[in-house]
Amino acid sequence: MTLSRGMGIGAALPVALLAIGALSIRTGGAAAREDSGNGLVGYWKLKGDAKDHSGKGNHGRNHGVDLATGSFDGSGSYIEVPDSRSLNLGTGNFSIAAWVNTQLDLEDVIGDIAGKFDPALRKGFSLSLNSSAAGYNSSGNDKHVSFGIDDGTTGTWQDCGRPGGVTHNSDALTAFDGSLYTGVCDAPNEEDWAHVFRYKGGKEWEDCGRLGRGKTQGVYAMVVHNGALYAATSASHGARPPSMDFGRVYRYRGGKEWEDLGQPGSNHRLNSIATYKGKLYVCGFNIGKPPGHCYVHEGGRKWAISGSFDGMPHTMAVHDGKLYAAYPKGEVFAFDGASWTGLGNPFGSTSQCNQIHSMGVHRGELYVGTWPLGKIAVLRDGKWRDSGHPGDSTEVIGLATYNGTLYAGTIPRAEVFRFGGGTDWISIGRLFAPPGFNPVPVGSTDAAGVADWSRSTSLSVFEGKLFASTGTCYRRMVEPPRPEETRGKVFSISAGASVMLHRDIGPGWKHLVATRDNQNLKLYVDGQLKASASVRSQSAGTQNFDVSNKEPLLIGFGPVDYFSGKLREVRLYNKAIGTDEIRQLASRKSYR
Repeated sequence: MTLSRGMGIGAALPVALLAIGALSIRTGGAAAREDSGNGLVGYWKLKGDAKDHSGKGNHGRNHGVDLATGSFDGSGSYIEVPDSRSLNLGTGNFSIAAWVNTQLDLEDVIGDIAGKFDPALRKGFSLSLNSSAAGYNSSGNDKHVSFGIDDGTTGTWQDCGRPGGVTHNSDALTAFDGSLYTGVCDAPNEEDWAHVFRYKGGKEWEDCGRLGRGKTQGVYAMVVHNGALYAATSASHGARPPSMDFGRVYRYRGGKEWEDLGQPGSNHRLNSIATYKGKLYVCGFNIGKPPGHCYVHEGGRKWAISGSFDGMPHTMAVHDGKLYAAYPKGEVFAFDGASWTGLGNPFGSTSQCNQIHSMGVHRGELYVGTWPLGKIAVLRDGKWRDSGHPGDSTEVIGLATYNGTLYAGTIPRAEVFRFGGGTDWISIGRLFAPPGFNPVPVGSTDAAGVADWSRSTSLSVFEGKLFASTGTCYRRMVEPPRPEETRGKVFSISAGASVMLHRDIGPGWKHLVATRDNQNLKLYVDGQLKASASVRSQSAGTQNFDVSNKEPLLIGFGPVDYFSGKLREVRLYNKAIGTDEIRQLASRKSYR
């Protein structure tokens, strides 16, 4: 018999049933409870079957997983566990544990380990492995752990300061080795060109030095590759001024030191960097002199052309074994390591889409953001499908999945939107909204008005928050940088609560545990506590976050992507397991 919160518990019920009910009802949530035993409500060994070995009967349905090896293919395989009362954890404590194996050289977003999340209600929890990705750039090949919960909440935007005091941020917010970095561009003085800054908290940023001494005004692209942070320099964000130098690629050496890795071709703009199958790629173009090219790093300062395309490249992404690049005429191309294949224009014509400025992976699918109508498309079953138009946007310049949901950063208001499914996009804030601002339309002859459009230049996820950088559309500088001027700043917002480990856990087998322990979320790697976050500090109150929902529990799939690698010994508890038990689980090597 199931006791609901709407039923009275009184003398009419037998004493025996009252005793049973007392074990299963807690005041914190309808289904949140601690068993008198070990608290295990699901245990999937994934060794030959998808059965639940906890005794609770939460058996999984296999969708293409190789259960002989625990291998998940990253493109469609997962385990589905039907919804049940024991899997709904309410507002109580709980834990997820799993053995996880990934490869060194990636050719896909790694994806979700386990979760139970309702995307329509934004309610539930998820545990994922992913990398930082920003603006035009591909995800890195470092491996970050992310554990989040939500109950349909949204916070308020926080001002995180103006890196370096310049008035334009680049498209390169990137998390690396426990810190958040951004590049800047178009500073008024040459000594301030092409710097990178590290976030110190609050509104403080630390200068990490200038990339080279050439006449390059900005840093537009950054990515984490093989344990290091890479960045590329470019000319002005607007039209190329006279006597600008070609862009170069650099590797961060710490402090303010950057190693010069050479010049990929003769390109004034290097817009995006990607790591794919162990190699580093960069896309660039020379303004007014097509074609654009994709280059691959051959070591030292040597670069070779990987592909040539008509127009100016803007963005790259890695997904389902391929490297994707987008070029004007609104075309997308896919690279399998040997050759490039055209995937066409997502909207069929250049009047609808003649540039693609962002790519992101969400729930196993590739999304792209376009210009000049600000529309978004998704690649589904090999075909492009319309995914809507956020507000009055003219360009979608950033896409990022954060705590279960896809977000988009846009022009002309530096407005950020949350995906509601289908073609629905909900504004969560205009980061540039001075009184009386009325942006000119696409095609306007008011050049100054177009230049003054404002963009959310980059989106990135860090320390449980979504960060957004801002700038003009292509006006080089905003002078003077008045205190009320929001462009050139970085902002952050919270949705739900999450804890993230922004340090590479490395390839091979790792034991991961995520716990909700009262008002704290914690992450353990190989038995050691590596990250923790306060639920209350992120939710700005006493939000209890009831994570119960009617969706199935998914293993190897969720808000980010299908998992690419191996999973064994997945456990779900309705309690926060302690350090001793976590260490015991990590010592068993039970993935063998």
